[in-house]
Amino acid sequence: MARPEPFDFNRSTFLYAERISLEKLPDESLVRQAHTFWRGLVDAPALPARSDFTPLDVPRPILPWLFIMEVLREPGGRLDYRYRLAGTSNVSVVNRDPTSKLASEVFKESDRAFMLKSFDITVTGAEPTFWDAAVPHERIEKVDLWRGLFPLAEDRMTVDTLLGIAVPKKIWH
Repeated sequence: MARPEPFDFNRSTFLYAERISLEKLPDESLVRQAHTFWRGLVDAPALPARSDFTPLDVPRPILPWLFIMEVLREPGGRLDYRYRLAGTSNVSVVNRDPTSKLASEVFKESDRAFMLKSFDITVTGAEPTFWDAAVPHERIEKVDLWRGLFPLAEDRMTVDTLLGIAVPKKIWH
């Protein structure tokens, strides 16, 4: 896997995403488990397709943290993303369900470009990206999390779907 470019999208002390390498994720991270699942769907270098799995195939510990987004290619090369699935734990952490909504509608205008850029990097690079990030939270100011974005392609080359996982660094019980 290629070493990531040093992208740092600092927006404020309560919302940031810094691209990291897979090796920087803790060994027990659910993002690592998601990567193992994704890579196990098809032999490298081909990209897995959304049709390669059903939710029943996804390892149980990671399923509630996943989200799936359809890649929408707009005129002029602009990309947008439609949420097709958002896991229950993911919805609970951010306190909203983005299912069926466009990413460009879900994020506030001040944060939209910042968030879409991380999705765009994964699509244009056609390889997984990993992130040390934080999102604002109504009750506790912010949630620090690990995030992974995994490209899917029905033709095995052109990314048409993103499989994502965002898991708090500290999971409350």
